Amino acid sequence: MIRCGIIGYGFLGRRLAKHLTGYRERGLKLTLLANSKGYLHVEDGLDIEGLMEEISTHPGFRASHPMEAIENGLADLLIVLTPTNVYNGEPGLTYIREALGRGIDVVTADKGPLVIAFRELTSLARSMGASLCYEATVGGGIPVFSLARHSLRGDRILSIRGILNGTTNYILTRMHFEGLTLDLALQEAQMMGLAERDPGLDLGGIDSACKVVILANALLGLDKKLEDVKVKGITQVTPDAILAAKELGMTIKLVGSVGDGKLSVAPRLVRLNHPLCVHGTLNAIQFKMEVMGDLTLIGRGAGESTVSALLSDIEWIISQRTSPREGH
Repeated sequence: MIRCGIIGYGFLGRRLAKHLTGYRERGLKLTLLANSKGYLHVEDGLDIEGLMEEISTHPGFRASHPMEAIENGLADLLIVLTPTNVYNGEPGLTYIREALGRGIDVVTADKGPLVIAFRELTSLARSMGASLCYEATVGGGIPVFSLARHSLRGDRILSIRGILNGTTNYILTRMHFEGLTLDLALQEAQMMGLAERDPGLDLGGIDSACKVVILANALLGLDKKLEDVKVKGITQVTPDAILAAKELGMTIKLVGSVGDGKLSVAPRLVRLNHPLCVHGTLNAIQFKMEVMGDLTLIGRGAGESTVSALLSDIEWIISQRTSPREGH
């Protein structure tokens, strides 16, 4: 029976935990939940009735650093859902590094550690015979990495472009269809819970740039960092610019791209009938393949769809524990 732990018990953690309480028949039990205040360990596994919105109120909660749970070997599979820090990858980087160093499989939705130390972490996983899975870091529930690695093996990805941030896409969509200013569209997005109180990483293009780095390193075999991305956000996009684009049968989208070793994020003109021209909070990722040509994936980029990506990685790890492993 695989003992599974979750570090980061927020929006994603609570929703994922509810799903995992029903995984006993698949050979997995949820034994560990942790947040910044400490952790809860139940050796026999938690059931749906045992879950709480705030784990620190549980009688078995231990007010200690979550690293203690990793060091004591309380999980065979660790799900790291810590807040993204694009500047040093912490605290997720330390948790992932420690877990992989002990041969513990890791699934994560935290982009920071992969942006900071992708090659180090993937090399460590290989050397320790552990899996590091990160489907949920890019595109929400869109199966970007699993599709590329398993269904496109006989082809080669030449370049990648995408609409990678749902917040900015929603804002630009409202500006295009309703003529709103960026400030008004942002306020609307914040009221709907689609934008953070401090939306700087989204509007400045940094969130998209992080995802471009992960795509470049994971799928094109590069070794890029955030500073290698030429980044321009949407803060200078005006209603007049949107109107001018509409008159040309186009709109403005924040597009991340990687090709010929160059990485960029910037507002681009996109034709209204182009596959990448998705609206609202949708994400879209387009591969340019050597044999197939263009392949475009479209899906929701956040929320419950991200839980789907996490579950996909978890299912993959369960299958690998009962069959010979391959790179993931």
